[in-house]
Amino acid sequence: MKRKNSHGFLFRYQYPQKLVKWRQEFAKITSIKPEDDPLEPFMEVTDDVLAVRSARDNLRLPFLAPLVIALWFLVYTFSSDLGPSSLAHAREVLTSYQVKESMGYEFNEFHSNRYSYYKTMLDEDGNYTLWSYSQAVFSYGTETQQKFLIKDFVVSGVSLGLAIFFSIFFINTPRPADIYFDRKKGIVYTWFFGRVAACRFENLGFLEHRTGLQLYLYCENKKGKIGYCTQPILIQPTGKVTLNGEKDNDYFFAQLFNYMDKGKSALITGEHFSRERPRTYFRIDKRPESFEERLDTILELEHELPIMYGRIKVPN
Repeated sequence: MKRKNSHGFLFRYQYPQKLVKWRQEFAKITSIKPEDDPLEPFMEVTDDVLAVRSARDNLRLPFLAPLVIALWFLVYTFSSDLGPSSLAHAREVLTSYQVKESMGYEFNEFHSNRYSYYKTMLDEDGNYTLWSYSQAVFSYGTETQQKFLIKDFVVSGVSLGLAIFFSIFFINTPRPADIYFDRKKGIVYTWFFGRVAACRFENLGFLEHRTGLQLYLYCENKKGKIGYCTQPILIQPTGKVTLNGEKDNDYFFAQLFNYMDKGKSALITGEHFSRERPRTYFRIDKRPESFEERLDTILELEHELPIMYGRIKVPN
């Protein structure tokens, strides 16, 4: 069953289906020949295992890095407003009041308040700190000045908080684990944030979307119990983050079936292929502890996976 979503993209199903149902369809693609480089998202090809890169691996530099840079730019922009509009003018005004004071000039209430404002703000060298400026505004400034300073503090604080949060996230987020297709065992598996996900290749689910190709595996939930992974793993065979159609995935599917059916010789010309990893991560998502035991537990239950496909609500 094919359908078009609200954006006009043609896809095979509205809900996840077993990938193996389309084996004969992809077998019709005859233009696939073994190459030195099978192209992304394939990251490694061996006798027994094919590794495919997750789409999350593609999002770090084009999306997260610019966001972090933009947030720090906003922090700099907003924090630069936390001070007098013109330091030179403030120094001139303070100097003129000091000269008048030395000449015995008596200030009225307005000028006395204004003099105190600049004297509190600036030190003997004519410089100010954020603390001295704030003291001057809240002690001698107008109500409008106080409101604007509070607003600037709030905006700067929020921007700084977001910049720190996303910077820590950028540094600490590990490189996502690949999705491994084990030809010898006939299984698919991966892990993320300490959770193991796997299924037999014959039960692997897929759903095409304009943002890429979603693969459905049986997965541990956050509490460490076995449960369905409601957040499918996204792959982008063409590298596009949106505007993907079903034809964008056909060649990838054909390569995948070729490997599972015929082995590495159907994909690569050499004995082994491994793609160099971009050095954009500070650490990797390590394989969880007791991985083999947890993998076996999932494989004992993953036969339930296809039953769940029809229950998944997928937005257009």
